[in-house]
Amino acid sequence: MWITFERSGGIMGRKMSLALDLTNLPEDEAQSLRLLLDEMNFFALQDDLPTSPVPDGFHYAITVRTETVTHTIHTTDMSASPSLRALIQDLSTRARTQRKPI
Repeated sequence: MWITFERSGGIMGRKMSLALDLTNLPEDEAQSLRLLLDEMNFFALQDDLPTSPVPDGFHYAITVRTETVTHTIHTTDMSASPSLRALIQDLSTRARTQRKPI
């Protein structure tokens, strides 16, 4: 399973991205991400990006790809469900820790 995460917007307008191959993670971390995806039924989520932009808000694109299916959703801080926010928080933390200092 592969997860691609992109965050854009915010006050500074900085983009952040992450590409994860769960087979390259420790098993407990990969299992934790799979559990988050299963609990929210990620592949059944509809794209819920609001039609009007939120000033200085973050916008997220999350794509999950398996051997048989690929699904992408777009959301914001304001429109994300609590379970989706948990996934966003996890992926944001991973994206921040992989970035190299300037």
